[in-house]
Amino acid sequence: MGGVKPWLLAAVFGLTLDSLVGADNAEEFTITVTPGEKLPNGTIYVIKHTNVSFNCSSRSQQKSNISWSFSRDSKQKTFANVEGPYSEFTLLNVSSESQGNYTCSTNESVTKEVLVYHPPEGPPLCHAESSGNNVHLYCSWTDGYPHPTFVWSNETWKFESSDQTHGQPGLNDSLVLQVKGSEIHDGQIFKCVGYHIAYEQRMEASCSLILKAPLPESEPLVTGFEGKNTTLTCHSKEGNPPPKLSWLRKNDTEIFPNSKYIVLQEGVTSFVTIRQSSKAMDEGRYVCKSENPLGIKEVEIWVSFNTKNISGLVGGIAILVLLIIAAVCGFFLYRNRNLFITRRHFW
Repeated sequence: MGGVKPWLLAAVFGLTLDSLVGADNAEEFTITVTPGEKLPNGTIYVIKHTNVSFNCSSRSQQKSNISWSFSRDSKQKTFANVEGPYSEFTLLNVSSESQGNYTCSTNESVTKEVLVYHPPEGPPLCHAESSGNNVHLYCSWTDGYPHPTFVWSNETWKFESSDQTHGQPGLNDSLVLQVKGSEIHDGQIFKCVGYHIAYEQRMEASCSLILKAPLPESEPLVTGFEGKNTTLTCHSKEGNPPPKLSWLRKNDTEIFPNSKYIVLQEGVTSFVTIRQSSKAMDEGRYVCKSENPLGIKEVEIWVSFNTKNISGLVGGIAILVLLIIAAVCGFFLYRNRNLFITRRHFW
C-alpha cells in the first residue's frame, strides 16, 4: 500500500474482529485487525511500536470499490482506495499518533476506534512522607497509557488501588497509602507492585522502601567567638519518612527564627546560626531533635565562646617563627660560603 503515509505507521497486538454492517449485509462485510485486543465497549487496543494489519473484505462476489479513511481530532483523511472485494494494509511501528478512528467504506461503511497502549518507562518509584502521626506512602509509575494499577503490601496485608480501607488512590498514575503511626515499626518493609495492560510480565514492576526511625548526628563541641555569628549543624543519618529537625535551648525550649537565631533545614540537614554570640547569654547546651512517626531522637551540642579573637596573635607568632627560621638559614648559608672561599684560597 504505497499510499499509506508515514504518519500512519503503527503496530497492533493479536485479535481478529468481525464487524458487521446492517442486518441484511451481516455476512458480506468484514473488518479484521491483527493483532489486537477488544475492550468491552468494542474498541480495539494495540501496543505501541508493534506492526498492525488491517483488512476489509466483502463476501459478495460483485466487484466494489473499498476505501479506508482515518480520523483523529475531527480531521479525516482517505489513504487507500482499491477496486475489488478485498483490501489490506499494514502499519509499522505504531505510535500514539496512530490512535483514532479507522473507517472502511463501500456502499456501506463501518468505523472502529483503535487505541495505542504503551507501558510506563522504567520501574515504579516509592517514597514516604509524614503528616502528624501518620505516614503517607507514595507509589508512582508515570507516562504510561492507560494509567496503571497498584498493590501496596507488607508482611501482614495488601492494599490495592480499589481498596479504601487503609488509604486513598493517587492521581491517575500514582497510589497513596496512608498508615497510622501505631500500625508501623522501625525497619518495616513496604512493597508496591505496578500493573499495566501493555507491560510485558517478564519481570515484576515494583519498588520497596524501609521505614526507619531518625538518627541525628552533630559535632558534640562547638567553639565560637563572642560578638561573632556561630553556626551549629545537625544531620539526620537515618530516618524514613524524612524526619523533621528542630533545635532546643536550655529548658528544652524550641528555637524559632527571630532577630537572634537563623534556622534553616535543607533536606535532612538543619542549621541554626546564633547572631552576635554572647558568652553570658548563648554559651551552654543545645539540642538537635529529629522526629518522624517512628520515633524521636536527640543529640546534644555544647557551645563555648572565646572572649578574645586570638587569630591575630596566632598569625603574629607564625610570622615570628618564620622570620627566626629564615635568619638561622641565612646564617648557616653565609658561614658555609666563607668556609668554602677560605678553602679555595688555601689550596
